[in-house]
Amino acid sequence: CFQQEGARLVRRDPCAREADFDSMWCILHPPIGPPPPFEAPKFNELVIYEIHLGSWVPADQESRAFAYATEKLDYVANLGFNCIQLMPTCEFGGIWGYNSRQLLCAHGPWGSAADMRKLVERAHALGVAVLFDVVLNHGSSKKNTLWNWDGFGPNNCGGIYFEGEKDTPWGKRFAFHKAEVKDYLKQSCRTWIEEYGVDGLRFDSVHNMPWQLLQELTHELKQHYPDKILIAEITPENPAVINDAGFHSCWVHATHFDSLKIMKKFDGGDDPGKRLGMLKNMVAPHGFPNIGGVHSLLGSHDQIGDRHDGKDEGGKHRYYISRLGGRGNWHGRAQCRALFAFQNCLRGLPMTFMGSETLQENWWHVDQHHRFNWHLAEGDDAHAAEMRRLVAASNALRVSAQGLV
Repeated sequence: CFQQEGARLVRRDPCAREADFDSMWCILHPPIGPPPPFEAPKFNELVIYEIHLGSWVPADQESRAFAYATEKLDYVANLGFNCIQLMPTCEFGGIWGYNSRQLLCAHGPWGSAADMRKLVERAHALGVAVLFDVVLNHGSSKKNTLWNWDGFGPNNCGGIYFEGEKDTPWGKRFAFHKAEVKDYLKQSCRTWIEEYGVDGLRFDSVHNMPWQLLQELTHELKQHYPDKILIAEITPENPAVINDAGFHSCWVHATHFDSLKIMKKFDGGDDPGKRLGMLKNMVAPHGFPNIGGVHSLLGSHDQIGDRHDGKDEGGKHRYYISRLGGRGNWHGRAQCRALFAFQNCLRGLPMTFMGSETLQENWWHVDQHHRFNWHLAEGDDAHAAEMRRLVAASNALRVSAQGLV
């Protein structure tokens, strides 16, 4: 053991489903039964709403985010979304969720594992499918309870879960060459499906994982859970992640950036010929099968979120309306409505990040001033109400018109 730890080594159970966030104590519960049955919408019928739970709820409710969000799911269903994709909900050490401390443990600062199961059950009662975001490509760079788990970490190797792997900007990669570690990653996927009843998984940054492991993961998950959708994020987007690695779908960031080129008339967007080519490829991305692309024309958390006081990439991370002159600009509001409706006509799966449906401005973050704005969602703001009406009508058309799914 390291000298500073003394003669006694205290560690959590890596497979704990619940733990005290600020200590090494794990919480044990009697075995739970399987989640109630639910028939999710077919893969091609999914209309997705992306949520960061900790900032979707008001700041004074964050300590019970799972429970508060459960009470608010009618809002999502009433807008015509039939699927929510939750940014990471397993215990994490960062702020957005992409620094997993333990892979099978609910994020305690937001509530209990039971609270998280109730959230899924309530969504299902409303006819809304649930996707969990899983981060298997690296461990947490902060408060990593798996780091030096065995008490042996010479040369900063990280111990049995990380030794022999390389660093990333977000934390060290898991020891993918070890069968035991690969089994642990697979077990995390099985846990969300079997114990929480989620309807699919979104895999973060799979380009930082071995290709063969991706094939193993998707093969085993499809074999045991054929009705669960598997979505990858890979940069740059590549149809091979579907055609060869075995995922059902892939985030396509390019449609968002092409829409900006067209709306802002730069980098070919002002050329009628190139513009038409961009639009065609947005409707049917080259090389991707029918449900192969997940599109966020108005931006996902990656394009809207900003961790550096609005200065990320020179201030480029913004809600779409703020790129078009702000919500006081009639043309900007009309363009956002047009793009949302156009997104529901694309081949693939449409996805909307929280706040886009109310024309929220500036950028998203977890601080007090950039969280989801419930005053716009539930108040009498005319611009927000106008956008929400369009969203609900467009989503209803998407799921009812056979030609769009």
